[in-house]
Amino acid sequence: MKKLALAAILSSFTLPAFADATANAKLSTLGFGVEAAIPLTQSVDARIGYNGYKYDFDKTSTSNGVPTNYSGDLKLSNAQVLADWHPWGGSFRLSAGVIFNNNKFEMTAQPSGTTVNIGGTPYTIGAGEAVNATVDFNKTAPYLGVGWGRTPKNSGLSFTSDIGVMFQGKPKGSVTTNIAGVNQNDVNRANTDLNDALDNFRFYPVISFGIGYTF
Repeated sequence: MKKLALAAILSSFTLPAFADATANAKLSTLGFGVEAAIPLTQSVDARIGYNGYKYDFDKTSTSNGVPTNYSGDLKLSNAQVLADWHPWGGSFRLSAGVIFNNNKFEMTAQPSGTTVNIGGTPYTIGAGEAVNATVDFNKTAPYLGVGWGRTPKNSGLSFTSDIGVMFQGKPKGSVTTNIAGVNQNDVNRANTDLNDALDNFRFYPVISFGIGYTF
């Protein structure tokens, strides 16, 4: 009898929540994504999702009169676990949680001529030689934001949107090269310049829109 009573109590908490589970498809500054939203209480929902995409990058920079073309890509790959609080019981929500950040930026220097600039010094570049740069981010990033949309009580289509900030910390940049005869001091200077430039990217804006279906 006690076991039956306990099972009945547990089912009263779990069944209503999972009965209103919603699957969302989203487009955001974190990439294309999918997410599951589950109501936990009358005013609190939980969301679990994944986002990913790849952006190409091209830029030309001139230093000490030496033009260099940079090409690369930003690989977006991140998972999120969020809790939503609806203070007035409507669609408006306050969100907090964590984003597991596997985003990465990779870049290769392609000099316009036969020289490339490293740390302010021009070097002759030969066949098969290149300058590469990578940027990594903290793997765990807190998230705060606001949004609209809630798992509806009835099955059917719904819309969702979010505006928030991912606190990813200062990115970590690294410059490497296989060019013969490069002074290590110039490589170190290039690393310092890159990391100084990344200091303004501690916060990543998150804007998303999506459509979902409640089962």
